[in-house]
Amino acid sequence: MRTIAIDMMGTDLGVSPIIGALKVFIKKYQDVKFILVGNEREIQTAAVKAKLDPARYEIVATTEVILMTEGLMEVRRKPDSSMVRAAELLRDQKVDAFISGGSTAAFLAACHFIVGEIPGISRPAFMPFIPTIKKGKVVLMLDVGANLENDAQDLVNFAIMASVYAQTIMNNPTPTVGLLNIGEESSKGKDYHKEAHKLLTANSKVNFTGNIEPRDITSNLVDIIVTDGFTGNITLKALEGMAKNLMGIIKHELTKNIFRKLKALTLRKAFRGVRETFDYRNNASALVLGLKAIAIKTHGSSDEKSWISTLTMAYMAIVNDFVQKMTVKLLKED
Repeated sequence: MRTIAIDMMGTDLGVSPIIGALKVFIKKYQDVKFILVGNEREIQTAAVKAKLDPARYEIVATTEVILMTEGLMEVRRKPDSSMVRAAELLRDQKVDAFISGGSTAAFLAACHFIVGEIPGISRPAFMPFIPTIKKGKVVLMLDVGANLENDAQDLVNFAIMASVYAQTIMNNPTPTVGLLNIGEESSKGKDYHKEAHKLLTANSKVNFTGNIEPRDITSNLVDIIVTDGFTGNITLKALEGMAKNLMGIIKHELTKNIFRKLKALTLRKAFRGVRETFDYRNNASALVLGLKAIAIKTHGSSDEKSWISTLTMAYMAIVNDFVQKMTVKLLKED
C-alpha cells in the first residue's frame, strides 16, 4: 500500500477541495492511502461530510499553521505545523510522498532542512508540465522558482533529472532537451548559458538539441526545457496569464451580440477543447527534483480538479520508483 502525506493547512481554499479530490482519487486507485496532517477537527468534519472512506486515511493532528504569507524561518519557529510534520513523515520514511499547497518559501525550507537533497545536488528544481500545441503533449520545464540563481552545472543536473522522469514515467526513451535563451545560437545569452550549452552538448546522459527561444515553449519542439529559477518563474506566470487572458478575450468577442453567440454555438466543442488544453489545473503542481524523496508543491489556490492532477503526479512518481532511478542516473559516471 502506497502512502502519501498531505499538508492540509495554509492554502487559500481550505481543506474542502483536497477532501473532494481524495474522494474521487481513491475510487480510481485502490492501492494508496493518505495521512492528512493539520487541524484534526477541521479535517475530520470535512471528511465525514464528504463520506470519505475512513479506511483510506488517517489524521495527524497539529497545533500550528504556516500561513501563505510567511517565510522560510517559520519552519524553525513552528515545529508543530502541518507542513513540518508532513515533511518529517517523508524524512522518516513513513510515507512515500509529501504534498503541500502552502507557502512556497517555507515548503522549500522544509524540503532542504528536513527531507534533504540527493548527493551532488545543491539546488533542487520545481518542474511543472507546460501544455503544447500538440493535443495531449506537454513539455517539462525547470526550474520555475525553487532558486533565484543557478549555474551551468545546475542546468545540466536539471536536464538529467527531467530526462529520467520523461523516460520512466512518460515512456519517452530519448527525450529532447532545450536550453531557454534569447536566441538559437550557442553564443547567445549570459556566460552561464554559454557554459551550460557546452556542458549539455558534451553530456551523454541527455539528448540536447540546443537553445530554444521563449516564443517556442509551447510549440512542441522539445520535450524538456531547462532554465534558471528566476527566469523560469517569470516565464511560467507569463504563460499562465496569457492563456487566461486569451480565453477571456475569445469569450468576450464571441458573446458581443446575438449573431456571434449563435455562430459560437456551432464551435462550442472546439473552443471547449482549446480551453481544456490550456487549463493549468490539469497540471497545477510541480515536482521538486533533486530531493531524496518525492515532494510536490501545488498552487495555494488549487481547486478540486487541480488537486486530482497533483495526487496523480505523486502516485505516478511513487509507482515508477522515480527518485531511485534518478539517483542512479545522477551518480553514474559518463
